[in-house]
Amino acid sequence: MPAAPSEDPAADRDYRPLRGACGLHLMRCACRAGAGERPRDEEHRAFSVTLVERGFLGYRTRAGRAVLSPGWLMLGNPGEGYVCSHEESDGTGDDCVVLSVSARAFDDASAALGLPGLPARFGRAALPPSPRASALLGSLADDGIEGFALEEAALQVIGIVQGSLHEGAAPAAVSRQDERALAAAHCIERRAAELLTLDDVAAAVGLSTFHLMRVFKRSIGVTPHQYLMRVRLLRAIDLLRDTQQPVTSIAYEAGWSDLSNFTRTFQRDVGCSPGQFRRGDRRLLDGAPGA
Repeated sequence: MPAAPSEDPAADRDYRPLRGACGLHLMRCACRAGAGERPRDEEHRAFSVTLVERGFLGYRTRAGRAVLSPGWLMLGNPGEGYVCSHEESDGTGDDCVVLSVSARAFDDASAALGLPGLPARFGRAALPPSPRASALLGSLADDGIEGFALEEAALQVIGIVQGSLHEGAAPAAVSRQDERALAAAHCIERRAAELLTLDDVAAAVGLSTFHLMRVFKRSIGVTPHQYLMRVRLLRAIDLLRDTQQPVTSIAYEAGWSDLSNFTRTFQRDVGCSPGQFRRGDRRLLDGAPGA
């Protein structure tokens, strides 16, 4: 998965530049590598935040390893080698939205954010799903976005990523994620719309409830409950963008049993109400950069 449009495209990838400005480039990357595809050593040419929209892939840099599923954010630093693998793939590849940021733009954004002790590079390979980052990058990738939306959204996305790293919301720098935590995350992803309990997830991966909570937070970076809420929000975002279903139906389909709880959670974590998001309201861009 490339970090900048200047990288040479591989035969199994299709790159579609979307827009660019002020040292920022946004593109879609459709990868059709199969599960048996041999991984290749590659290099990031710029800072990048890549949203996995579909599929599963492995990602390895010197900062660590992660198995990424829809909603995860892949992080890259300029000059940093990386390898993408597809052992976890179903054979249909993956689709991503890539935000590439030049070194100068990254420095400018970091200075504007003003977070104390902000690192000059991303210190982790990946971050767990962020509904707000997904909403911002997904909206940018839609047709019809004009004006300064790219610059505004990029500042917000960088703020979300740097805020998560600064506040310790990223997984510890382990060599690879715990297989049991990954299995629990995949269980949550498959069953997010159900009335799912922590006991259900723990039983599915053969751990006690409290052991699961400890292993999950250490490996994934958020608690099982936080992960469940994020997966449900990602599903709601997709339905709001791609269907005309009523908001109430979307809330139930995504896993909420209470509409007011869904609306409150969406407003808090995405930055606008479900209805405002569907209408393309600027409140999504006008929120605090690190929200």
